[in-house]
Order: sequence, then structure tokens, then C-alpha cells
Amino acid sequence: MVEVLDNFRLGIIAGAGNLPGQIAERFDPGGKSVFFIALEGVTDPSILKNYEHKWIKLGELQMAMTALLEAKVRKVVLAGPVNRPALSSLKLDKRASKMLLKGGVKVFGDDGLLSVLIDEIEKDGIDVIGIDHVLSNLLTKPDLAIGPPVDEVAQKDINRAIDVLTRLGKADVGQSIAVQEGLVLAIEAIEGTDNMIARAGQLKRDVVGPILVKISKPAQERRVDLPTVGLETVRLAISNGFRGLAVEEQGTLLLDIEEVKKIAEENDFFILSVKAPRV
Repeated sequence: MVEVLDNFRLGIIAGAGNLPGQIAERFDPGGKSVFFIALEGVTDPSILKNYEHKWIKLGELQMAMTALLEAKVRKVVLAGPVNRPALSSLKLDKRASKMLLKGGVKVFGDDGLLSVLIDEIEKDGIDVIGIDHVLSNLLTKPDLAIGPPVDEVAQKDINRAIDVLTRLGKADVGQSIAVQEGLVLAIEAIEGTDNMIARAGQLKRDVVGPILVKISKPAQERRVDLPTVGLETVRLAISNGFRGLAVEEQGTLLLDIEEVKKIAEENDFFILSVKAPRV
């Protein structure tokens, strides 16, 4: 169900994957009320076929803002992952360069950079809204419990994972972690969740499988970069010997829920929602 909002044209700054397309389809299947900013080398072209859009390169901030304003976009959502390149490799336009300079040390963390970007977008009178304002049904419910029950060892690993992520999150690092019998196997950094899972799979011990935990950072800007889990992530965790996944209630986007539930139950893989400390 799409959350009821005032009539407006929605802008979608589209990262990778199918989430931007899902948002567009549920918000306006006809296409007239959606406008895409597509990122070269990142956005999947197939999601754009029914929608007006503008292709830009990373770093072309003024071109993106001009396109949004000319399309009469009033609200914008940022959706889908973007692998962060080295700043030195980007061809930044004047506005992007000025934004990064003003942001200072904050731009070295993902959340800090996104907060600076939000401020810049809203300078032009466009509101940045969270995905959960458009697709509130994707947020993980407090009572989520799929698959087998969680045993004592798994619960201790989950508690350990939340503690570590909460501490690191204050430094704007990490949303995901792999823990096995109290041992931290891997923490998500620039490689992203899926690559972290594969790395942990190579490092795991020959005992009970590790647990994957994914939560937002304690002071995270919730309008962008909420932790997201979909079918491919669950498949990858299962294939790498994980036995369960814990995600933050009301703080993680869970995609493809029916398919996720089916594959989890078929593989005795648990998925549950947990509370995480906030500031």
C-alpha cells in the first residue's frame, strides 16, 4: 500500500537495483507523476522505460537540480545503492565542489555526505522524503519472525552484533556485521553487504553458522540509505553458511517478502526483527 500524500510530482534519484523502479510503479504506474534522475553506470535503464528521466554523471549536481526544477518536482526520494567512488576520480561541477568543501570532514562518512546532499537539494525548495513515506509497508514490522526459533547462541551473537554496530555507527561506519559464536567475522565497509557476506563465508569456523545483523546507525539520516535486505542478500547468506538474519524493526527495508519467506523456510534460515539503540 502506498502511503497517502498530497498530489505532487515525485523525483527519484535512482541508484542500482530494482527498488527505484518499485517505488515508481507503486507511486504512479502511469508514469506522469514520476521523474527520474538516472546515474550513468549505476541506474538500471530498464526501470526508466515508462518514465521521463534525465541521465547525469556522478558529480553533475547542478544539472540534476536543474532537471528536477524544470520537471516541476516538489519532493524527491533517493533509492538504491551507489558504490562510492574516490572523490579524486569524480569530475565535480562547480556546485558539487562547493558543497563538498562546505561539508568538510562530514563528507568522508556515508551518512555525513548524504546529509550534506540533502541540505543542498532542499536549498532549491525540493523536499527530500524517505522511502518509508512512499512505501511504508516495506519497513520491517516489530513482530517479524520467519523460520526456526532463535537459540541461545544465536541470541548472544545478535546482542553482540548490535553492540558492535552501535559503537561503530557513531563514527558513521557500518550497517551490517557477521558474528559467529561471539567472534566478529566481518563488518560492512565500502564493499557493501553482499561482498561482506561472501568474505565472512570464507572466514567462518566449522561450527554453527554465523548470524547476519543489519541495523541503521544510531544518528542516521533516515530519509536516505536505510538498511535494505532483499531476496539476493538472503540467498547469498544461505549459500555462505549463515543460519539467520536479524534486522532492525521499523528501521530496515525488507523487499520481496514472500520470496524471502519461502527461501528462508526451505533452508531453516531464521529472520527476525530486533530493536536497536537510537540517539
